[in-house]
Amino acid sequence: MKKFMKWQDQLGTMKFKKGLLLLLGALIALISIPAAISAAASGDDTYIEVTLIEPDNYTYRDLIVKNVENLDPLDGNTPVVNLSDYASSKALNLPTIGKLVRKFDPAEGTYSHDGESIGVRITPAETTSHSLPGVYQNYLVYTERTFPDFSVIGNGTAYAGDYGNVLLIKCPKNNGKEAAGLTELFKEPFKEGYLFNTEGILYFSTDAKKVAVWPAVMPYNTSNLTYTLDNNKVPLGYFCPNLSAVQAFSPGGGQGEYAPEPGEYLIMVVKYDSNSKKMRIIAAMPVLILKSDTKVIWSEKNPYYQDSQKSVTISFNEMVDNISYALVKKDPSDLYYDLDINVDTRKLAEQGMDVTNLDGLIPILHAITQSNSSITYTLKPYGQEATLEKYGGLVIAEGYGCAGYANSNSVKVAAATLQKLNPGDYYLYALGMDGQKVVAVDQMNVSIAAVEPTPTPTYRPGGGGGGGSPSGGGPSGPTEPSGPVAYEGTGSLMTDSTGIVVQSIAVSAVDGVATVIVPAGVQALDANGNPITEVGIEPLASDAVPAVPAGAVFAFAGYAYVASPAGATFDPAITLTLEIPEDVWNTLDLESEQLSVKWYNEETGLWENIPTTFDPETRTVRATVTHFSIFALFAEPVPETTTPTETPTTTTTTTAPGGETPTEGLPMTVILSIFAVVVIIIAAAGYFLLKRK
Repeated sequence: MKKFMKWQDQLGTMKFKKGLLLLLGALIALISIPAAISAAASGDDTYIEVTLIEPDNYTYRDLIVKNVENLDPLDGNTPVVNLSDYASSKALNLPTIGKLVRKFDPAEGTYSHDGESIGVRITPAETTSHSLPGVYQNYLVYTERTFPDFSVIGNGTAYAGDYGNVLLIKCPKNNGKEAAGLTELFKEPFKEGYLFNTEGILYFSTDAKKVAVWPAVMPYNTSNLTYTLDNNKVPLGYFCPNLSAVQAFSPGGGQGEYAPEPGEYLIMVVKYDSNSKKMRIIAAMPVLILKSDTKVIWSEKNPYYQDSQKSVTISFNEMVDNISYALVKKDPSDLYYDLDINVDTRKLAEQGMDVTNLDGLIPILHAITQSNSSITYTLKPYGQEATLEKYGGLVIAEGYGCAGYANSNSVKVAAATLQKLNPGDYYLYALGMDGQKVVAVDQMNVSIAAVEPTPTPTYRPGGGGGGGSPSGGGPSGPTEPSGPVAYEGTGSLMTDSTGIVVQSIAVSAVDGVATVIVPAGVQALDANGNPITEVGIEPLASDAVPAVPAGAVFAFAGYAYVASPAGATFDPAITLTLEIPEDVWNTLDLESEQLSVKWYNEETGLWENIPTTFDPETRTVRATVTHFSIFALFAEPVPETTTPTETPTTTTTTTAPGGETPTEGLPMTVILSIFAVVVIIIAAAGYFLLKRK
């Protein structure tokens, strides 16, 4: 409804029901909290209803609205909006939610402003929903100007064959006003957006007084909104914008000048019934488009050691004028959170605040800056009682996180605050604002430890040498206080903001044969140059392995794997090991064949060599890996050695003192000299390898 009304305002001056739009805007925003949670339906699928109390209804250009209903996104039948990552983007990992509780207080009431009244009813006043524990939710952020691609998917059969309208609307800003009039809060934002149909896109802007369509035959009438909506309905069971239209409104396309500028947007799915004069808000999804990617900076060591008693400064690699952060403990193996969302509807109606987007990570980081927030988010361990600490509108169980903000380009986290945290792995989220505009948002992994261990020096033989390790070893210096963290299938990777790994991990495939080892000190980046947060390896079925070219001298040896994320790079190289079972190893003909690991180049369709060694005693194959792809084990003939042609020589036999004849061959002095040289070479090679690990 917001989006629809916003579009109306963009096409002309609107007569707004102020109270309706303020409270409705806030409650609409709650429709997708959180977007990834799944739940079974219970009761009526309408959980927010707004009704005009005044005798005159909302009327604008042939559109009459008597009441507005928001459907419950936690109802298993309501459609969902999914964003695509086809454009430059990054996914922020959110804590796993085991249970969600929403509570509105008061749940029913009449709210007035400037003599106009609306009635609001939330049914039920409190809603509880359970997600699937262990499944992480992701928040997608676009990191360059783009037209977001998305899909609307109707869960179940409730909306099969049903039709409605889909809009992409630019979110409003209060321009720094405090307690701005309700009309201003909603009149200002509803000035720019896009309306979709199955073939094209309509762009509208009141300020610029522009309307653009692609293709040109898309029906619309700025004087008749009912006609425009009726003739641009899309299926709610499944809808995806026309790709040609998306490309046309993307930067560089035929309508590229109308591509969305960086900012905050909402994708809204609505349905208007002209008979009952009812507008239904069916689904919503926030969209954030940044001008460029941003990196949050953690000023101290990572891992952070609490016994250092040092404060930490959090900032961005670009200027912002205010910043907020949240540090939340993560533990994929057994830790989920209860998320309680408490809405003071009366305070919400009284406050002049930007209420168009209150769900997900961005609004929570916004809420941290508000000491008297009308919406409070509470995180606590799943099913447990806990002592709670309040950080503006965010409340976190003591020991599981902290939060803060500053009206500057950086924020300090006191050492005393960090010392209260339970040691472990944490997500650090940060939001940067330039005035009222979000210009930076990022996440990094931070490890918190109680005491910094005393490093144990690793012996390094004297002499020169250096360079990157062919076996993927970390930088020279003290060894890690413990071995790599072991995972199966997928492992979490802790890095700093530049992608440098701070804790070694070893991720094994479920077949127990292949293992990827990523040591500390390696820079691990994804295909877009961003730090990676997870490493995975899974077996590839034999029938899915790309074929060996005809005439090749190598043959597939039965093991292939997909390493993820695809296109990830590592500097220096890391190690892929295969521990071959004894029964399989015994079938190999290693007298005439040798083992090698190759990666599949999708661009050329060829298998390419990577440095490989194997140890028959341990049945282990080791390969040097600088990037992720499909890897497979092959057997190929041992290269033939050329025997030099013998040249006849004359052997002179000398008699030693005492009449003894010396052993045939090289003199002992030459043998000793050669042995000494070999020893020196071995020692130097050992030192060289140690220096590179």
